[in-house]
Amino acid sequence: MKKRSPDAVQRRWPLRPLSNRACRLGPHWVSVDSRDGKVTGVELGARGSRDDRDLAKDLEGVLGGGMVPGHLNVDASGLSAFTRKVLGSCAGIRPGQVTTYSGLAKAVGRPGAARAVGQVMANNPFALLIPCHRVVGADYSLHGFGGGLGMKEWLLAREGWEFEGRGRRRRLV
Repeated sequence: MKKRSPDAVQRRWPLRPLSNRACRLGPHWVSVDSRDGKVTGVELGARGSRDDRDLAKDLEGVLGGGMVPGHLNVDASGLSAFTRKVLGSCAGIRPGQVTTYSGLAKAVGRPGAARAVGQVMANNPFALLIPCHRVVGADYSLHGFGGGLGMKEWLLAREGWEFEGRGRRRRLV
């Protein structure tokens, strides 16, 4: 059996560094996965082995309206064109602002696609970096969020929003 040089193995199966970092944001945990310097996913509520304060500082900056640091740029290459368009439009929602699912559908040129936009938001692999917590129902009620409605409410409250009602009837004032 012929031995392969390490370089030949490297060329055939490139090693792609995979990293996972986690931190606390207020009472909530966030985990960020990346590969080759691009974020491949954000998981809300996923506790890590240690609280990465550098990551927390970066995410706090993003949530405060700052630019996404280069090491937190997302890899949207495997997503459909519609999903990329919706996420791109959602990324433009600034802190303290919200939009509705139907408003986001109109913004991407598909005014009848509020449910499809809702599905994109429900499956947003880049929560916080692409602020899907700023998308609410037509009556300004809070709808599903990967980290739970408590986290969505916490994020919006940090941005100055107040609420009324309980449970599924909870809405922005």
